[in-house]
Amino acid sequence: MARIYRTAKSTLALRHRKRFLLDRLKIRPDCLRASLVERFSQCGKANCQCHHGGDKHGPFYYLTQCLAVGKINKFLLKTPAQQQAARSAIEHYRQLQEHLEELSQINAQLLRREEPLRDD
Repeated sequence: MARIYRTAKSTLALRHRKRFLLDRLKIRPDCLRASLVERFSQCGKANCQCHHGGDKHGPFYYLTQCLAVGKINKFLLKTPAQQQAARSAIEHYRQLQEHLEELSQINAQLLRREEPLRDD
């Protein structure tokens, strides 16, 4: 669900915000549309404490991506460096999406006001 931004501003204020967003809008090379999933699991050893009320094994961190209907890419992130890189890349993607959403809402408001979308 998209966040709703305040677009009940003057047209000049919307244009200033739009310019600000466009100046800040940069695509980082490590952007990643994915989720980081933390899992705990039971092993295959029947005598292990994880089967008898003890702590399960983990945490294990997986990166998951939904590529298309029924197509999911999932793999284990084995090192803390991989896990941190994934967290950072996912956050960069989230920030990009947030800026694009605000830009889109500003453009919709400008269209509603019958204003041009481009300044050139």
